[in-house]
Amino acid sequence: MVDTPEAIRRNARNPDAIVEAGELTDWRFPVAGKMSLRAAKIFHLLIQGAGVAITENQEHRMTYASLKESFHVSNDELVSIIRELQTTLLEIKLQRPDGTAYIKSGAILSDAERDVEATSQAELRYTFSPTLRKAISNSTHWAVISKAAVLAFQSKYALRLYTLLSLKVGLRKTSEDYTIEDLRNTLGIPHNAYPLFGNLKQKVLKPAIAELNQLAGFRVGFTPLKHGRSIHAVRFTWGVKSQEDRVQAYKELERSRVGRKARRGGLVELVAPDEQISRQEIALLLSQVAARNPDEIIE
Repeated sequence: MVDTPEAIRRNARNPDAIVEAGELTDWRFPVAGKMSLRAAKIFHLLIQGAGVAITENQEHRMTYASLKESFHVSNDELVSIIRELQTTLLEIKLQRPDGTAYIKSGAILSDAERDVEATSQAELRYTFSPTLRKAISNSTHWAVISKAAVLAFQSKYALRLYTLLSLKVGLRKTSEDYTIEDLRNTLGIPHNAYPLFGNLKQKVLKPAIAELNQLAGFRVGFTPLKHGRSIHAVRFTWGVKSQEDRVQAYKELERSRVGRKARRGGLVELVAPDEQISRQEIALLLSQVAARNPDEIIE
């Protein structure tokens, strides 16, 4: 089994690959916390910039120029983002060697310093918190996410779903249920925002999934789950796109974001009936079996 640090080593030469521990993609924002889109993008870039040394208690370095080359942000905006990463509290579920689960909480960055003069050699120097380093050093499951996709997302909720589901797409399961409360904590939805599910669906889920389905190498749908008359949870379903659809997603990442929303067109395949979900799950499972046993014929 390849652990997360080894996966980081193996992908070190791929400039588009950001390897993230499953524990990080599956974090929660406690007390109705949140993270801005700009901060989320810089966070992923800092992870990639640290490389395999991310598990060490050491200072990492990135030049302003390298950050701006990937993500256009002013010096003042960068200062604001770093402050946000130092004050955003995360909760991560971990496991002791005896199998006992526990929750570890902490900020993303424990320390950061930056050069005042914005010269071509100006640097940001940063240290990840013990919470984050602990999660990665003990991690045995991980996901490789696309740097190009991370930088292309225009919705923080779409980016959050992308990183969350990138981990799960590689597993046997093809669906997962989230209670409304857990969904809000997972996505970092502010406490007083979208109190009714109808608003949550229209303002968060539908646009986020439409964008994700346009840019990712997998496709996602969701179904509201009712308890009596009220909706108490959401079931996400997913599956890997066909080769042709993955190529289209890659081409979209290469294109200008101007007009991207209009090009989404028919990709808003959002609410999947239970019967359709079952067919998707069965089809994906059969394809996985066929991939493991290419000589086996399934009828």
